[in-house]
Amino acid sequence: MKKKNIFKKLIGLEGKRRWRVQSSKTLDSERWINHVLTADADAPNIEAEKRKYYFLVFFGLTILIFTLILGKLFDLQIIKGKSNYNSAEINRLKERVVRAPRGILYDRTGTPLVKNVPNYDLVITPSNLPMKQEERDRVIMNLSRIINRSEAEIKKAVVEKGIGYSQPVLISKNLSKDTAIIIDSQIKELRGASVEVNPIREYLDGGLLSHALGYVGRISEDELKNNKDYLLTDYIGKSGIEKTYERQLRGVNGKERIEVNSKGQNEKILGLTEPIPGDNIRLSIDLGLQKNLTESLQKQMNKAKVGKASAIAMDPNTGKIIALVSLPSYDNNLFAKGISNTDYEKLLKSEGQPLIPRSIGGEYPSGSSIKPFLAAAALEEGTITENTTVNSTGGIKVGEFSFPDWKAGGHGVTNVFKAIAESVNTFFYAIGGGYQNINGLGPEKMKTYLEKFGFANYTGIDILGEAKGSVPDPEWKERIKAESWYLGDTYHMAIGQGDILVTPLQIANATAAIANGGTLYKPRIADYILDQNGKEKNQVLPEINKKNILSEKSLAIVRAGMRQTVTSGSGSALKNIPGEIAGKTGTAQYGPNNSKQHAWFTSFAPYSKPTVVLTVLVEGAGGGDVFAVPVASDFYKYYFTR
Repeated sequence: MKKKNIFKKLIGLEGKRRWRVQSSKTLDSERWINHVLTADADAPNIEAEKRKYYFLVFFGLTILIFTLILGKLFDLQIIKGKSNYNSAEINRLKERVVRAPRGILYDRTGTPLVKNVPNYDLVITPSNLPMKQEERDRVIMNLSRIINRSEAEIKKAVVEKGIGYSQPVLISKNLSKDTAIIIDSQIKELRGASVEVNPIREYLDGGLLSHALGYVGRISEDELKNNKDYLLTDYIGKSGIEKTYERQLRGVNGKERIEVNSKGQNEKILGLTEPIPGDNIRLSIDLGLQKNLTESLQKQMNKAKVGKASAIAMDPNTGKIIALVSLPSYDNNLFAKGISNTDYEKLLKSEGQPLIPRSIGGEYPSGSSIKPFLAAAALEEGTITENTTVNSTGGIKVGEFSFPDWKAGGHGVTNVFKAIAESVNTFFYAIGGGYQNINGLGPEKMKTYLEKFGFANYTGIDILGEAKGSVPDPEWKERIKAESWYLGDTYHMAIGQGDILVTPLQIANATAAIANGGTLYKPRIADYILDQNGKEKNQVLPEINKKNILSEKSLAIVRAGMRQTVTSGSGSALKNIPGEIAGKTGTAQYGPNNSKQHAWFTSFAPYSKPTVVLTVLVEGAGGGDVFAVPVASDFYKYYFTR
């Protein structure tokens, strides 16, 4: 009751206060009243403090949020602005590669050896696929139905590269034209997929020039690392001229800029950068000569019942190759279209090993085809002169070892001309290892001079696959075979047996150096780089490996001996063929107990002013005069009468 009266009294005061202290009880009441009055007086301040606190919290949160927004905008607009702009442009625009036509290869007469044919590839660009998983799955399902491949295979190809991968991923190659049309007709529903027209090679030489031309195939992951301007769906030269002159043949791809809508569908073409076609190349090879030489070799192979042979024809004055035959050959169209594992295994396991470019990559004992070069070395060193003679009685004997001549009873008194013409072993035993009054060259000097002619070294021909061969000496035998060198090794070396290994190209190139007076050229197959109108842009100029390797006098004597090979020696089957041919036969022993023989013949013509060198090898056939000389006969008849 008192409290109610007090509140009433307080309300009635209205700013007027009168206090009377009547008792301690009254005093306590007044103290309580004063306390209440004081609290009421502080209440506005407390409320203000609370409001200030909440305002500061709200203001702080607002500033923090605003700061975060500004930071994100700075990141998007400034730091990642260019990248985001490009991404937006990519979403709005897409580029399609317009492939440059690959340059054409021609023979020396202008006959085309290849052509480009349309080829259709299905590709997916993962970054262009729909963002939603169900839409991506629908695209893959539809593609699976059209190309008859499982969805799992297609998904795997995409997932391996990642959904953000912006290069086209090959899904199916060599589509039929009908399938390509079906995909194009449904392309609006197949976002991220497209059909690329990616021309492939068709080789027109019928397998005659497979080793020389090589082939073009799909680029591999490893090749892509070293060719940054290529796509994973591109083709690239894999071997032969196609590989060596890849940059000239390829050209520069163009680009087509296309505006797309939000569904990835093409709206309109905004611009086109035209492709620059690749350069054409005219080769020094003559397709007619190549065909003639191949047919003649095949005839002798059939006659000898063997399956491997090679031949090279070249210009001794420039090093240009005009025919390059390796048998058996293969169809390079198999590789151009994408060879199956079955077909590739067949080629690898074939007894004839058709993938080996025998003319440049096969290594063989030289037999007597090496003798002209050793005769030149002996003349140059003064070991013999043109008047030096050796009496051939069927061979020589050193202690208990016999070194026979190929002719029973021998060849009689022999000088260097006759030694070359009739391939007299006794004479070469003498100039190599010494005999009677002749001090031989010895293995080291023989090796030195053979290396001058390019043996045991690469010629540098402009296609890959060349072998180096080998020329032994005592150090080589000790290092490779852990055996000592004997006099018998020197005698064997002097007639092209033992551990000497040469390639047909090395024999041809060394023969060219004898024919032209001492210049060793770097062999070449490419002759001219042409533009698309057939106009000559650049000539592939002759390159010299060595010059003046021996004196003209020594080489002239050897040339005369090689001419005598045809007029009265082991190559006399050619003496009535037009062209004044000079040459050297060879029969190289190999196999168990030297029971097999390679047939060699190397030559040049015309004798007085050579324009062509021909080297022939028929593997395992027998004597060079029996199986290699007839090939030369067919070739020179064709060459000089055409």
